[in-house]
Amino acid sequence: MTESDALVPKYYRIQRDLLDRIRNHDWLPGAAIPSETDLCKQYQVSRGTVRRALDELDRQGLIIRSPGRPTIVNTPKIPLLSSGFRTDIAKKGMVPGTEVLTIGYVKAPLPIAELLDVDQGVPVLAIERVITADGVPIIIETAHIARDTQPIEAQEVKSRSLLELIPEKCGVYLTRAVESYEPIRLSASQARLLHCRAGDLAIQDQALLFDSDQVPLYVSTAVVRGDKARILTETSFNVHR
Repeated sequence: MTESDALVPKYYRIQRDLLDRIRNHDWLPGAAIPSETDLCKQYQVSRGTVRRALDELDRQGLIIRSPGRPTIVNTPKIPLLSSGFRTDIAKKGMVPGTEVLTIGYVKAPLPIAELLDVDQGVPVLAIERVITADGVPIIIETAHIARDTQPIEAQEVKSRSLLELIPEKCGVYLTRAVESYEPIRLSASQARLLHCRAGDLAIQDQALLFDSDQVPLYVSTAVVRGDKARILTETSFNVHR
């Protein structure tokens, strides 16, 4: 141990060592790490020191601790850009899948009608699907479209991005999107679709998309599991010299 290492708190050195072992895949996601007793013996420290190190890893979402059960390595969250959920899942080496729940016309509820600038109750096309990663449900995605479209088949919804499919079927180009993000707690029906518990935390990503005439084309609402994914945003800047 160097002199500088001696100045670092013991719990932090343990935390850093355990983090390195997780990153180096000494323990794969779902695998149990050594017990508190074994870690105390390995690092020759008190149980309180070990617990503080584990508390930090738990806070970062790297491990899962449950009373009476072994502590296990958590599955890394999937970073998602709202411009392509299926593509982002594939980039992480996972297999994206889609379960189509509904494709059909519904009467526009007031919140959707206001966003799409149409009268409440007018027919809008609703598409709802669940996106999975390696068979695990991650996202419930719902789109409402207030335009005449070419027929949209379930197989197309299963295999394509709605960002590509909907403009193509409407014969227009997308030029702009306004998005909002907020934390929510899953309803019973949402929890059932995502294989979670009612009340679990999730992220709601709502996007209103506009065509080249700046007329709303469709609104998309994605409910994303908070324990399996995180939302990324990307901003480009035009630098004038």
